[in-house]
Amino acid sequence: MTSWQAIRLVMGREIRERSRSGAFIASVAITLLLVAAVLFLPLIFADDDVHYELGVVGEGNQAVIDSALALANSPGRDVRTSIDVIPFSSRDAAERAADTEEVDGVLMDGREFVVRGARGEAGGDLESLLQRGARSVQIESLVASGAGQVVEILTSAPLDVRSLSGADTDENSERSIIAFGGLMLLYMAVLLYGSLILTGVTEEKTNRVVEVLLAAFQPWQLLAGKILGIGLLGLCQFVGTVVLAMVGIELTGVVDLPAFPVDSLLVLLLWFVLGYSLFAVMFGAAGALVSRAEDAQGVVAPISLVAVAGFFIAIQAVNNPTSTLSVVTTFIPPTAPFVVPVRFAFQAVPLWQMAVSVAIMVLTIVVMTRLAGRVYLGGLLRFGSKVGIREAFRTAEL
Repeated sequence: MTSWQAIRLVMGREIRERSRSGAFIASVAITLLLVAAVLFLPLIFADDDVHYELGVVGEGNQAVIDSALALANSPGRDVRTSIDVIPFSSRDAAERAADTEEVDGVLMDGREFVVRGARGEAGGDLESLLQRGARSVQIESLVASGAGQVVEILTSAPLDVRSLSGADTDENSERSIIAFGGLMLLYMAVLLYGSLILTGVTEEKTNRVVEVLLAAFQPWQLLAGKILGIGLLGLCQFVGTVVLAMVGIELTGVVDLPAFPVDSLLVLLLWFVLGYSLFAVMFGAAGALVSRAEDAQGVVAPISLVAVAGFFIAIQAVNNPTSTLSVVTTFIPPTAPFVVPVRFAFQAVPLWQMAVSVAIMVLTIVVMTRLAGRVYLGGLLRFGSKVGIREAFRTAEL
């Protein structure tokens, strides 16, 4: 049996065992409930009526407004939306009204939406509503004319959004959602699936199953299969949660889904894999050092503290993604999985920093895997008491 075949067997066993466990099922249910709560609770507790003051300049605005209201007040929606239209004779007058908050925003010629602050800070809900209305008008026009540009319409924002404060609208609501949501998912995944690896290794030592497994597999094959198996489960849950969130966003109209920056989602996925790999190796090695679940908290505490530190540093990076702390922690492997996706979501990571950070992370994972393999080998067959790292290394050399 080749090494890869052995790893696949261990990986398959982990997937079967963990997917049936109550802890995994509970974690999936809790994650889905949290996503649903974040998306739908604001709608449930929203006021019965939503009212906007919208300034308009030029022609072509009424069709967008009518379409937006038709979508917002479609059958089955409890919240009723209304828009008071206030016409202005010039762009300057309309922008002054928006700047002084006399209106929530200004729609110009049915093509441009102007707000006072950054998107998500002012006019965010109204913008999303008008974007959907404008897209509906464009699609109706294309269908009527038989044009073949539907794909382009569906994959781009129909209204140009301009902020009077000069803030870059790409660094607002959609990127904030990806930054905060991705950070929470990464943090939960690292602790949850790292703990599953730790628990799995400890349980196998406690009931002596590991002795049977070592008769058929090498220690590094057991560690690799365990990490890959649980990691695949975690990745499936991670992707499933993101897809559910995107569908929920589309249904609730919280933001304009087609405007979501795909690059941020891909970077988030990359760092999920890298971050999980690093912490999984550390959790697996830590599990081999103890024989009882009661002793596991002592060895896992330093790893958990590192993850907590990375989480709070990333929270700071949301408010100041170009600070010295944010830049420095971009190159530190345990904190990079949390910090880099947040900085990238706000377009604050130069390409060279991203490349160097990924290279350092990959190199660290390779080195940590070799070191963890030694610790795993040295601690796996030591029963009865907690094993120190030095003692595990010495045992592995025998």
